Amino acid sequence: MISLRVSVNVLLAAAFLAGSLSLPSGADEITTVRTTTVTSDGLSVPLVTLSPGGNYVVIDPVTGVMKGVYDPLRGLVGSSVSPGFVVVDNTSNRVVATFDGGGRVIALTNAPAYDSLVVSIDSRRAELERMIVSGRSANNFGDVTAVALREELASIAAQESAYRSSGRPLNYEEALSLANRLNALGDRVVPYMRGVTVTPLIGSRFVTSSGNLVILDELTARNMRMQRRVDDEYAAGRLSNDNVARLKSQLNEVSSLQTKYTRNGKLKDSNSKRIVVKLDKVQTSMDRNIADINAKRSRIGIKVN
Repeated sequence: MISLRVSVNVLLAAAFLAGSLSLPSGADEITTVRTTTVTSDGLSVPLVTLSPGGNYVVIDPVTGVMKGVYDPLRGLVGSSVSPGFVVVDNTSNRVVATFDGGGRVIALTNAPAYDSLVVSIDSRRAELERMIVSGRSANNFGDVTAVALREELASIAAQESAYRSSGRPLNYEEALSLANRLNALGDRVVPYMRGVTVTPLIGSRFVTSSGNLVILDELTARNMRMQRRVDDEYAAGRLSNDNVARLKSQLNEVSSLQTKYTRNGKLKDSNSKRIVVKLDKVQTSMDRNIADINAKRSRIGIKVN
């Protein structure tokens, strides 16, 4: 079952990066059916019923480690579930549910975000702010790059504020979304900081696709996040058509190389390092292109946003 899991990810990688993969149109009907139960305190709680014929695994999202195969009739095979673990549909790679304290499968939106994750989110925002200040002071990057990084950080903070606007705590789905964005921002900041590393808030294999949290192999997930950032920066006027064409070409070349190196769903450590180095070079090139265009816009009086 594990080898099938990895193979699915490898086959999905090229489709994700080429933009040809979409989640099954009937995914909701196939994998989840919302029902309602009544808790001991009389409150109605939305549960999720998984298809008995489905193919599911349980993953600890903080580490990205798979805990085992999940059978909707027997539960987690060979182990026990814990609140915070997530259920992933192995067919679509979608995160479809989590667990409550009693081990019942429930919707992510009905599970409160765990205090430790919320604290980590707030701490990581503060840590990235300090890194941006430090990196600018050390001339690791210029003002325009610092502004872009701070704006993304402010956007994440605004997203959290919007979630909290109703006065309720964050739910688990919201917290995972924020953690995923902070992971992506960390990928942008850390290359500027010599000798500095950060531990992802959730497994770096998690990405968002069509509004759904999905899990891919780590290198494919990073490549996908970079592809999306190219699109976002182009839409914001911070990359040119030529920049986009070149960066997308380079990222697709890295993806093809990863597929070439993959054997039986696995990469040798040496080949994995080669892919990481190539992605780092594309990241540096992208940041340099963004900084150059922002500088040109500033010189002619166009507001850098």
